[in-house]
Amino acid sequence: MAFLSTTARQTLLGFALGAASAGASAIPLTIPTTYLDAEATYTFDADTASLMYLMGVSVHALGNTQAVKGSDWQFMMPVTQVTLNASILPLGLTPVSGFATGSGLMIQSETGVLTLANFGLDFKRNVLTADLGTSAGISKAFDVYSFTVDQGLHVSTSGGLSMAMNLSHMTLTSGAQAQFATALQLDELAVSVLPMLNFGTLDVNISPALRFGVSDKSLVAAIPEPPRFATLGLGLLGLAFVARRRLS
Repeated sequence: MAFLSTTARQTLLGFALGAASAGASAIPLTIPTTYLDAEATYTFDADTASLMYLMGVSVHALGNTQAVKGSDWQFMMPVTQVTLNASILPLGLTPVSGFATGSGLMIQSETGVLTLANFGLDFKRNVLTADLGTSAGISKAFDVYSFTVDQGLHVSTSGGLSMAMNLSHMTLTSGAQAQFATALQLDELAVSVLPMLNFGTLDVNISPALRFGVSDKSLVAAIPEPPRFATLGLGLLGLAFVARRRLS
């Protein structure tokens, strides 16, 4: 802990001096956090979760992601890298981007499925990106959610470098709405509701404590196949068609 605290302070001091020599311009500071206790907690909005449940839609953890015990709608995703802008005039750190490489979610309906993997946060546009996988293929760094910064970046160097922030009101981008509608084979009513849904909050917390066992390799989520019961239904339809041809 003492080593991490000293290192964090030296890093911040070095960038502060660099910022001073460069005038008031900000300098990007990239911090690998694979081996730090850095977590993003994604919590689905309760009303949206209830609606998804009624529609037969479920969410499952992939890769580094872990479902929070006792909840079907809350997930922990290890943060693997953050980039900040460090400035001295005025003194401060502002978020630029963050990544949860290796984490993923599978969203499944009764008739369709899609995957989201290798999440990224773009604070210039306030957009969450992910590799979006459907039966049509994988779209890298796809804009999935727009979000609001509910609580801005809070930085503390007492006891080591720690950071926290909260993002809220996560809504599907227009492109993601189309992908969700097609991949999950939603009906017209569900499609009309998608733009109005709040998909929840994302709480980011980074502390100087060490952690192990987290992979920072990109998650290659397999292209989703139709759910088994949907596939079975298609198979039964095929058998019925063959039987009718034989009888005719």
